[in-house]
Amino acid sequence: MVVAACCFCIVAIAIIMAMNSRGEVPWGNRMRRIHAGVASKAEWMAPDEVVQQVTANYLTAVRWLHDQMLSASVQQMNAAPIYLSGAYLKRFATVVSSYRNKGLPRFLGVLRADHTVTVRSFSEDGERCLVVDQQAQRRMATYASRSHERIGTQDLGDGAVVYKMVYDRVDNRWKIDEC
Repeated sequence: MVVAACCFCIVAIAIIMAMNSRGEVPWGNRMRRIHAGVASKAEWMAPDEVVQQVTANYLTAVRWLHDQMLSASVQQMNAAPIYLSGAYLKRFATVVSSYRNKGLPRFLGVLRADHTVTVRSFSEDGERCLVVDQQAQRRMATYASRSHERIGTQDLGDGAVVYKMVYDRVDNRWKIDEC
């Protein structure tokens, strides 16, 4: 009887602990509201180390996308879930699948730029945010898909792109989710 009561208490404590920890990222209790620069508007912001991780994971994903452009589709699809998620992963898979089924186009373009990244607008639960990538010195390098020979480069001027990032708890990293 005593053993059964002890087991019941241990199970109850485990359930309570699981319910309290479920659904919250490690920095969830350190999220803060900041003034967004617009009257009567505020947004959620994560601690600095989380912002740094978002930036690092985003730039790593961008480098991977550039480096994989001329790789085999199997390699691309095997590695894509490390860097991409959601709608962006689905779109990437559609493009790679199209290349596999119909063949590569004659030419492929790889966008290169100097990136200045700003992270903002975290969700209240801290699992999603926006990355504003201000791109300077944007250049589109065009390659022959078969020979990988660089055909030309076009200057595109400066620009900005906004991505939604999502935190993957299993991989402990931020992934590009939407553009």
